[in-house]
Amino acid sequence: MTTELLEWVNAYLEKDEEIIVPIKKMWNEWRAAHEEPSLEEFTAAALADPRNEAGRGVDHNDGMEWMPPQELAEYERDMEEKGFFSGPRVKLKSREITLEHITRMIKKHNERMEWALNQAREVMPDDISEPQEGELIDLIEKVKEFRKELRKLGLEAEDEDKK
Repeated sequence: MTTELLEWVNAYLEKDEEIIVPIKKMWNEWRAAHEEPSLEEFTAAALADPRNEAGRGVDHNDGMEWMPPQELAEYERDMEEKGFFSGPRVKLKSREITLEHITRMIKKHNERMEWALNQAREVMPDDISEPQEGELIDLIEKVKEFRKELRKLGLEAEDEDKK
């Protein structure tokens, strides 16, 4: 891969709020101005750079096998619009994870998790069992409780819309 691409990736990793960044998120931004490389080539280059380290990947489509392919593709697009990117992550080795970063990411990911669970409830098949629906409702309630705990710790501001 080109030096230009690797320098761009490392500059991106230096500035992104997440520190451990979904590679597909970076690739989408790169592709807005460049035709090459493919996601696979971009991923390989980012992970091969000795200045970077791989983070654990995520698959937001896991458990969604019941969805028809067209709906699954739409679900994936919706997830990415909300900032949920599947696939590997990468981190700049020289960039430290701070307490402030952890706090910000806990709040951000809790909000995303609540949104995703509510979306899952909206797209549940009609024939889902009552116990399965109950499990999802319980999860949504646990996320809401977690948000309340964050507030008690002073890690999340009161928000009347989310009570």
